[in-house]
Amino acid sequence: MIKRMIQIVCLFLAASLISGCAVFAVLPLFGASYQGYTVWEGRTSTRYYACDLDTTYRAVKRSCEQLELETVIQNPASEHGYSLETKGNHPMQINVLPVETNLTKIVITIALFGDKPYIELFYKTVDNNIPKKKVFNKEKS
Repeated sequence: MIKRMIQIVCLFLAASLISGCAVFAVLPLFGASYQGYTVWEGRTSTRYYACDLDTTYRAVKRSCEQLELETVIQNPASEHGYSLETKGNHPMQINVLPVETNLTKIVITIALFGDKPYIELFYKTVDNNIPKKKVFNKEKS
């Protein structure tokens, strides 16, 4: 009976990992493989990128320009990250922080939950502005 109970508990844990319920607890174990995941905690959203700090910061700045957001740089050129504040219809606090050498995270704090779709649009714009790695075809002609 106890062996059966252990099997059921193991199946339950495996199912929760596969379905994504417990995926955020094991994210730090996988390094840059969790690029693109957005984690929401109240008014704060976090997304990870497999780029260095300066590349991610430039992509955020370009995204702000493309979306015509008035930005104020609060923390210029720091090795601990960058901090921006946007004004206008969608006020938000944007922090670009290093996690590892080639892994950064963007933490956005918004005023209301109603701006959540706008944050997703902002992340899509950042995704488009990050340079893609070139994949070379190794076929011989």
